[in-house]
Amino acid sequence: MIKVDQFSAANEAAVHQLAQLAQLSLENVEKFAEISLGAARESVEQATRHAAALVSAKDPQQVIALNSAALEPAMKRAYAVSRTMYEAAAATQAELKKVMEAQAAELNTSAVASMEEAFKFAPSGSEQVVANMKSAFAAAQNAYANLAAMNKQLFDTVEKAVEQNVATVQAATKTASPKAAPRKGAKRR
Repeated sequence: MIKVDQFSAANEAAVHQLAQLAQLSLENVEKFAEISLGAARESVEQATRHAAALVSAKDPQQVIALNSAALEPAMKRAYAVSRTMYEAAAATQAELKKVMEAQAAELNTSAVASMEEAFKFAPSGSEQVVANMKSAFAAAQNAYANLAAMNKQLFDTVEKAVEQNVATVQAATKTASPKAAPRKGAKRR
């Protein structure tokens, strides 16, 4: 039987957790808005500088050289913004995971306590049923633990793949940085 104080404590815990998740969501929105606004501000400034440089270009080759030179910083900015977004999302995911694990542990403890309380009042002769229920509950706990371990392994694998992709992009931007300059003595058509 659920007692009034248990019901009240469960409701209080649910409200606390809801407030915690709402606060986490707001913090996440603030982080992403700040990152996005910073990236937009920097892009506008860079585009303005680039447009001013293009206006002062003397010939088409200089325009091509300016456009080529602008590509590397744009790629680096895009990489930096995506990396910052990924890090913010990973931090949020870690916080959310911590909250959910705490809730699962609390729910598990509460379920075990409730089951033990209910089993105290089981009629005589139902020992096998009680043992089967305890066994089924233990199997469910093991399945949950296995699922959590698989989820962690999957997350770690995805994170490693992202890190490898980031390293590849960094290497590509370093090796393929176009430094096209107008050639002197080139024939014009």
